[in-house]
Amino acid sequence: MLRQFPRIFLWHVVRHLQRHRLLAALNVLSVALGVAVYLAIQIANHSAHRSFAAGIDLVAGKAQLEVRGDVDETLWPVLARQPGVKAVTGLVEGKMTFPDWPGEYLQVLGVDLFSGEPFRTFELNKQGSAPPLEHWMGEGGQVAVQTAFAARHGLKLGDPLRVLVNSELKTATVTAFLDSRDEAAAMPANFAVMDIGWAQELFGRQGHLSALQLLLDDSRQAATVAARLDRLLPPNLRAEAPRQRSYQIESMLAAFLLNLTALSMVSLLVGVFLVYNTISASVARRRVEIGILRSIGATRWEVRSLFLGEAAVFGCLGVAVGMVGGVLLARILTGAVAKTVTSLYVLLSIDQTWLDPAQFAVATFFGLATVIVGAWLPAGEAARVDPVHALSLGAHAEGAMVRMPRHAWLGVVILAIAVLAGWRALHGGHPAWSFAAAFSVLAAFALFAPLATWSFGLLAARTRRAGVIWQLAAGHLRQSIHRNAVTVAALAAAIAMTIGLMVMIFSFRTSVDAWIHHGIVADLFIAPASNEVIGLEAAVPPAAIEWLRARPEVQAVDTFRELECTFEIGSAGERAQPETRNEKRETAKLAVLQGEYRHNLTFTGGDDERKMARVFHDRCIAVTEPFARKFSARTGDHLKLITLHGPADFEIAGVYADYTRDQGVMLMARSNFEQWWNDPRVHSLAVYLRPGVAVEPLADAFRQRFSGAGEFAIYSNRSLRHRILSIFDQTFAVTYVLRTVAILVAIAGIFLSVTTLAAEREREIGVFRAVGASRGQVQRLLMTEAGMLGVIATGLGLASGLLLAVVLTWVVNPAFFGWTITLRLPWGSLLATPLWIIPAALLAAWYPARRASLTAIATAVREE
Repeated sequence: MLRQFPRIFLWHVVRHLQRHRLLAALNVLSVALGVAVYLAIQIANHSAHRSFAAGIDLVAGKAQLEVRGDVDETLWPVLARQPGVKAVTGLVEGKMTFPDWPGEYLQVLGVDLFSGEPFRTFELNKQGSAPPLEHWMGEGGQVAVQTAFAARHGLKLGDPLRVLVNSELKTATVTAFLDSRDEAAAMPANFAVMDIGWAQELFGRQGHLSALQLLLDDSRQAATVAARLDRLLPPNLRAEAPRQRSYQIESMLAAFLLNLTALSMVSLLVGVFLVYNTISASVARRRVEIGILRSIGATRWEVRSLFLGEAAVFGCLGVAVGMVGGVLLARILTGAVAKTVTSLYVLLSIDQTWLDPAQFAVATFFGLATVIVGAWLPAGEAARVDPVHALSLGAHAEGAMVRMPRHAWLGVVILAIAVLAGWRALHGGHPAWSFAAAFSVLAAFALFAPLATWSFGLLAARTRRAGVIWQLAAGHLRQSIHRNAVTVAALAAAIAMTIGLMVMIFSFRTSVDAWIHHGIVADLFIAPASNEVIGLEAAVPPAAIEWLRARPEVQAVDTFRELECTFEIGSAGERAQPETRNEKRETAKLAVLQGEYRHNLTFTGGDDERKMARVFHDRCIAVTEPFARKFSARTGDHLKLITLHGPADFEIAGVYADYTRDQGVMLMARSNFEQWWNDPRVHSLAVYLRPGVAVEPLADAFRQRFSGAGEFAIYSNRSLRHRILSIFDQTFAVTYVLRTVAILVAIAGIFLSVTTLAAEREREIGVFRAVGASRGQVQRLLMTEAGMLGVIATGLGLASGLLLAVVLTWVVNPAFFGWTITLRLPWGSLLATPLWIIPAALLAAWYPARRASLTAIATAVREE
């Protein structure tokens, strides 16, 4: 038979596909959707990584070591004289926004053209001559912009630009264009360069640098040179590899991107069920053919290979279609990912989607794995068919009945595994254990599907008053348990993901809403408008603060400042030891608050008043729940903060709830901050008005005085709450796309199931018609069965979805992000689920049911 196998394969697969084009198209579509969603997420993730890394690499240039932070420029010649150092250059970094182009920004790098030449990876005005030095260095505001940015806004050499820097309206001039020296290297479009001296003046950094970059005589001696330089640097600075900063940010992004990848895998999981259903139907229809092949010498492996090959054809076509769809979908998802990353982690602009051959290879693997896994069991059943019993479909259904209790018990075991995986994720294990818990819940309820389907069919059959059509549908439900259970499992898995995400997002949003109402208590909030685009970069002018405090209608003005802070952590009750340069350091955001405690923070363990009093009056800080989980910090632990004046020990007074950042925040009173940092800048103001004073007149007066060109964003209490919730909704925009795709794939499963069932029962339907049944009754029979499948899948999906929501809310979120979320159920949405799932199932079944009702009686019963 081996030599005839190719001919048999063509006869077996190609002829079948030609006869059942609609079924083939549905399977190809299901695989294509799964592959497209997975590939789109991978492209979006990779594009985010590449865009961020491109910015880091462009700034780092060819440097082998970097000293980054608030660097006194007097260190420049000191480091240049050290043994092993070949060259040194300074950098000043800043950001500017454009009042004429809302949402647009430039990341500006101040460079020294002479000392920076060996470090640069970009070229000034590559298409023409370089800008004259007398213009570049002699006039302020001369800026070189990336060619893509210039093309986007129609800029030419000499064009003026109105820019906002630190809430002040200034003018810059386009004096050159930028191009990468390496044609293969990426250059972010929102990147610009200017002279380092003018950059210091523009960004208020006179005498200070953002970084010093170094080239070495021997790159292999980088660690030795870094240790030597560290002894010369102040305590808050270190010499490190430039890529270290990229690694830190990428580690923060990893959890977010991993969550998206896990969600994208659900679509592939649903595809497994659909392929199983199709191949199982193919086996059932061809039992006679299988018996003939086995009787003339075909081996079991050859029979298995025929059906696996049929699935592989679906897979190859589905992968091909999915590749195209994935690239198109990635263009939509990339923007949503960039906005979310910018809101939660770091300023990011993804100028293009980056395609990596490895992504397509992995997507191809998962697409083919989907069909092979889905087809393996039914192909194995085909291989085990006894030629003598090949005409007995009942044997197959009977076998499914025998396996049903075993599947249910296996589901119980997998639920236990889900509990253990969740416990492991919350007690020192890798956060990925939480995903194992979530997928175990889906797998367990998929194994409950046969028992749930059979039980529903049994109960429905006992409803005698429902009529003959109902009784026949209930009987068919149990008779085809081997196929209906898989359809139910596929739809239930998609419903479970929808319910789980819906409940988790609703619970999260409710918790955030409660946190907002408790935490945002000021009447008016004012911040530089550019901070909404570039993050907390621009400062509020001191004159604006003094003007507000002098207003008679203002009761108090609190200030907020945020900066990146390096620290070392010690155990509870332990005082920080003298610093050693080999100690491991961590970095997190430090929030600095000036004002009174407004009873707007909620601490774990209660005692809010006393803990916050310690933050304001003792050498203490408070930390957020994500910080506490990420760094295993507890109340009473000590942190050694690396300040401008050396290391300073602070005790953790308490851990409080906060949903602004999942990487964690430390909170310090302004009085403590001023002792260790010489930085009076503030990023935002919270204004409290006297009783009975209206908000709008003060806001209008402030705009007239300070914000004529829109330099400031001014929010009332209500509008700021609305703004925060809109950012929250934007964060979960990607998940809405993923769960919609999963539902579409699962609804297609109903269509597929009814189509295959109608094909299997062609003779039965013919007999039914021959004894007097009308076409309408045939159509109602199949649609009734489809409705039953929708009801079962809805019930099973709701149960598994609620349990999945518990895992997502109480396990995945704490394990990955450290947030405490109160579980809340959106009863209206939950109760509405059957109202759209069951009609969707009926709608999906309408066409195949109508088609089956039109089958000619003579053709259907020709073998009877």
